[in-house]
Amino acid sequence: MLETNDNFTGSIFHALPGLYLVMAPDLVILDATDTYLHTTLATREDIIGRYFFEVFPNNPATPDLDSAQNFEYSLRYVLEHKQEHIMDVLRYDIPSPTQQGGFEERYWSPRNKPILDRAGNLLYILHEARDITAQILSQREKAHNQERLQMLTGALSAVSWEYDILNDHMSWGKNLQQILGYTPEEIGNKGEGWDKRVHPKDFNAVQQSITMATSSGSKIWTGEYRFRKADGTYIPVLDQGYIVYDAKGTPIRTIGSIIDLTHSKQSEESLRESDERFWHLLEVLPQMAWLADAQGRIVYFNENWFNFTGMPRGQLNGWVNVIHPEDSASVLTAWHDCVRTGDLYEMEYRIKNYLTGEYRWFMERGVPMLDDQGKVKSWIGAFTDIEDQKNALVQVQVKDRQLESILNLSPAHLCLLTGPEHICRYITPGVYRMYGNRHYVGRPAREIWPELHEHSFLEILEQVYHQQDSVTIEQLKIPFDRHHTGKPEEAYFNLQYQPILDQNQETEGILISAIEITELVVCRKDKSN
Repeated sequence: MLETNDNFTGSIFHALPGLYLVMAPDLVILDATDTYLHTTLATREDIIGRYFFEVFPNNPATPDLDSAQNFEYSLRYVLEHKQEHIMDVLRYDIPSPTQQGGFEERYWSPRNKPILDRAGNLLYILHEARDITAQILSQREKAHNQERLQMLTGALSAVSWEYDILNDHMSWGKNLQQILGYTPEEIGNKGEGWDKRVHPKDFNAVQQSITMATSSGSKIWTGEYRFRKADGTYIPVLDQGYIVYDAKGTPIRTIGSIIDLTHSKQSEESLRESDERFWHLLEVLPQMAWLADAQGRIVYFNENWFNFTGMPRGQLNGWVNVIHPEDSASVLTAWHDCVRTGDLYEMEYRIKNYLTGEYRWFMERGVPMLDDQGKVKSWIGAFTDIEDQKNALVQVQVKDRQLESILNLSPAHLCLLTGPEHICRYITPGVYRMYGNRHYVGRPAREIWPELHEHSFLEILEQVYHQQDSVTIEQLKIPFDRHHTGKPEEAYFNLQYQPILDQNQETEGILISAIEITELVVCRKDKSN
């Protein structure tokens, strides 16, 4: 933990309202504010003393983002120039303790600042972040809604509109004159331009429905009323609006569209054709697909489901019987939980193919369909065959275990160091036997093995890393507490330091191997005597 003058000073740092984290020059975490820990779903005990990128790795689901690499560039800039570095908006997902290896999508506005002593030497790096996830997601949702609204208005010949509630500013879409007969100048850019054209007998009811929607926090408002066109005639319209709230829950903007219901018959026919296209789409999908009602009861399987499972066509009950017995309980539990909460449903499990009698792995995803009040009205889902990916993963895991077994049985003790700070990333069990149960992984070599400094240990690491030389040391005498009695014996080792290069022939790290030759040395001495 970061050293402070007293507990009082440490308590003040922990209680700061901002998101602050302090790192040593080797990027090991020293301390963080309570707000930072709460926001990143971490605990002080879990992160103090650990390498930053071990605690906060890249999200493997988004390999193209290079979040950790971009953040490390900022830290390296601070280390090299001893100047503050302010980053652009950075997506850096954080590990989620509740998702068993999953990550939460997060967006940050980060800055990294050097803390220097009076001589100008860098003591710490102070990392400050602002969590702007809600702002980014809100902007994304707004853009999505506007895009969806434009598609809707284009398809239904509707008039789109946007109303800035705080500034009483109304904007109208391009179909205004075509459908309602007004130019933007004629209808005006104030809210009253809409108010005075709503039929007097409908106005109060419309206002009440808007008030009910905003007071309840609803994001969707829908109303039917009569609206006066430029020629003086009233037409029935369907008005639908999406309500945007600020962080305090105050409505600040609405985005919507007005649809002329005069030709409702034509609208009904369009909806019927849309439904037919929807059902046709489900049938021609190359995947198995399904629909369920709001309570989670399956109401439809497409043809691919029946072809694969062999269930009688039209049978909707008993689908759990084609799931692998080891998976069925977890599938049912997850499905009922999502039906209860309305969350996205996603599971990987095995389904039996009636033609072969064998089970194949599928990834099933179900999405809730919401009504105008934001409540789940139905579910739609599909299966993706992931059998090949699963088999490939199993083969990789088997090879990893085989390699680890080979390394563990090897007479050579191995250690992998990475980066210019020589951070330990991997050791074989023999290293524990040599030096005991120290904290190895994630720490720099100079902290792990202080007793080796007298043997030019750090100088050799620098030579191998920067000059890419392979260094061999024979018959190095090292104290070795072989039996953990507290009384080390003399032991002899042959050591080799080998640089590890990336595809650009840049040094990534160093592989150290140590082979004990104590018996050989003793035999030689006895023979010479």
